[in-house]
Amino acid sequence: MKIKNNKWLYSSMLSAALAAGFTACSDDHFDINSDVLGRETIWQNIQNNEQLSEYADILQSVKYSITEEKTTSETYADIFNSDQTFTVWAPVNGSFNYAYYKGLLNSGVRDSIYKVEKELIRNNMTRYSHVVNGSDSLKLELFNSKSVWLNFDKNTFHGQTMTRPNIGSKNGTLHITNGSAAYIPNLYEFLASRHELDSINAFVKAFQTNEFDEFSSTKGPTINGQATWVDSITYVSNKYLNRNLYAFINREDSNYVMILPTNNAWKKTIAKTKKYFKFKALYEQDVNTQTETGADTVIQGAKTEFTQLELDSLNDFYAKNAMIEKAIFNANWQYRQIPITSIEDIRKADERKDSLVTTNGYKFKLTGTLNETNREDVLDVPSFAGIFGNAAPVEISNGYAFIVDDFTLPSSVYAPDIDLLGAEAWESSDNQCKVSSTTKTINGYSLPINETDTVKSDLVYKYKYLVMGNKTSTAHPGAFFKIPDVLSCKYDIYAVIGYNTDYDLQNKFRAYISYDTEEGRESNIILKNPNENAVDAKDESLYESNYFVNSRPALKENGNIEFLDTICIAKDFEFPVAYKGIKNAYPTIQLKSNFTSKENKYYCREIWVNAIIFKVKGHDDELDGSKIILR
Repeated sequence: MKIKNNKWLYSSMLSAALAAGFTACSDDHFDINSDVLGRETIWQNIQNNEQLSEYADILQSVKYSITEEKTTSETYADIFNSDQTFTVWAPVNGSFNYAYYKGLLNSGVRDSIYKVEKELIRNNMTRYSHVVNGSDSLKLELFNSKSVWLNFDKNTFHGQTMTRPNIGSKNGTLHITNGSAAYIPNLYEFLASRHELDSINAFVKAFQTNEFDEFSSTKGPTINGQATWVDSITYVSNKYLNRNLYAFINREDSNYVMILPTNNAWKKTIAKTKKYFKFKALYEQDVNTQTETGADTVIQGAKTEFTQLELDSLNDFYAKNAMIEKAIFNANWQYRQIPITSIEDIRKADERKDSLVTTNGYKFKLTGTLNETNREDVLDVPSFAGIFGNAAPVEISNGYAFIVDDFTLPSSVYAPDIDLLGAEAWESSDNQCKVSSTTKTINGYSLPINETDTVKSDLVYKYKYLVMGNKTSTAHPGAFFKIPDVLSCKYDIYAVIGYNTDYDLQNKFRAYISYDTEEGRESNIILKNPNENAVDAKDESLYESNYFVNSRPALKENGNIEFLDTICIAKDFEFPVAYKGIKNAYPTIQLKSNFTSKENKYYCREIWVNAIIFKVKGHDDELDGSKIILR
């Protein structure tokens, strides 16, 4: 796929207005009339000034473009000689790289010619008339949509001194400057501006497309009921950025922060991430349930097939996507709307123990700090300054680029833990189970830790559960939970079970897993208890047995009562293939109540499932099995 790096959509209304011709306008700084404006047009004033001959030559050589690919018959000399109203900052001879721009024009390459138009001509002009008057400053939108400052007090335009300002013209105002305004790329353009960013630029720009702009196109006759177009106008779009990351980094009116890995960082990181995304050629997903009579039933699910080329592409895409999808932030809309536009801002966020949210909703929090929302899409990092490279960013026209030569993101960012509420993960149930979803409010007590402490009885706990109810008094309910986006790596697997305060009894259950191998699928494999200290209600060991038991409410170190038990049902369980992005393929966990009639006084059949957690092994922070998980 050939990637063109510089394709930009300019306002369709602006294009139409230029094609039709603007009418004369006025603003707060200049009353437009023939006596004040002068008798010459902007072009005539440029053409008659020997110091502007190089700039005049450029203007006569470049035709106005509706899009990057389509030009009109008018040159910018024609535009500046019309009755349309502009302000132009014209650099004198020798103050800009005339030979460079002439070389681009003489190349005959359309992208190069458009570069002259975008970075030189449109970067030194704007609509309407603006004169230097007083000591204020004015922020202007240039003709290429960039924003710059016109400083009246210093007599500068984007840092360039106006050696002769306020030359009144029939169609606006001309300022002569000692140099052309520097062209500042936006984030999308910046990717292509440095060789050390070639890898990320190639990946992002591979999703660039030209979209048909019906509003700006000229409609032709309808033939056989189908609309035709005399003039088809297109604009550049990037569906990966816009739809997957919600990051419109080519918009000039936005303010983004982006972490950009160099080619060196890109190569080293991909070597780590590829292992997480090993796909296979055929996935056949079954939905497990039972008939009313108890017979096992398998509902045939969808087949998902890939060719070898598609498998290679999937592995390549997700390995690279793992770096980029969590690397773009809105610079202004972070915690308490405090901006992150410098490394100092990032370090202050570290000090405040804030959280940072990406454009597509991933939330970074500092390891060990409290996250006050559900843990889905929450990523622990040791420091924000570290992942931003601990250095000042490059300021561009719509944000800030933090270039990093070593991606210090922990593996938990590339391979995040999966934390699903029971109701979210539930897929199906067996014939002995009736399923419902509920929020349980439990009145608890804060018991004294020291003799001087008092008992507090005003504590209220709220937990969300999927209730695995038993259909009859002797039934043992079972339910299946689907776990999407599992990666090809090792996990510790947890079931978070709530203590059943309605019956004031614990639960005893078995756990099964179904998953894909490279050759086929393993179904309903019973899991053995990996917890050396696990005991049942009679204080007998459950280690390496086929059973799991949740604990009774326990006293936490802070004196509060704990009603949830996070039970490890598998350690170091390795999934040989990945499921990332595959809608109709996933592993399942089955939980099923199981105990004898002699144990009725110890256990209840109804199970309250708070969550299923898959925690990637190899992370620095291991989940404490006794840790309460509030939801």
